[in-house]
Amino acid sequence: MTVTLIWIVVALVAVGLYLSWTAGRLDRLHARIDASRATHDAQLLRRASVAQELATSGVLDPAASIVLYQAAHAARQAEEDHREVAESELSQALRAVSVWRRRSTP
Repeated sequence: MTVTLIWIVVALVAVGLYLSWTAGRLDRLHARIDASRATHDAQLLRRASVAQELATSGVLDPAASIVLYQAAHAARQAEEDHREVAESELSQALRAVSVWRRRSTP
């Protein structure tokens, strides 16, 4: 009877240690995800700011400037749920401006 009780206590302690270890890992993972998301959002805002500066610099033609400015503005104003789409649209606009600049440069 006492041997069985000892094994039950040992098993409960082992399960408790495993659950505690798993909870700690999940907590650290959650913190890493939050930090990564914050870094990604900051990078998007910097990228959108630079794109807006490029659009208003006068280097591009008016049509490209408007497209780029609108995409950058949308990326800066996008809510968290729509940031991925806004970032993709900003990338497409930057790519289009880049292709246009390469074609128009002698």
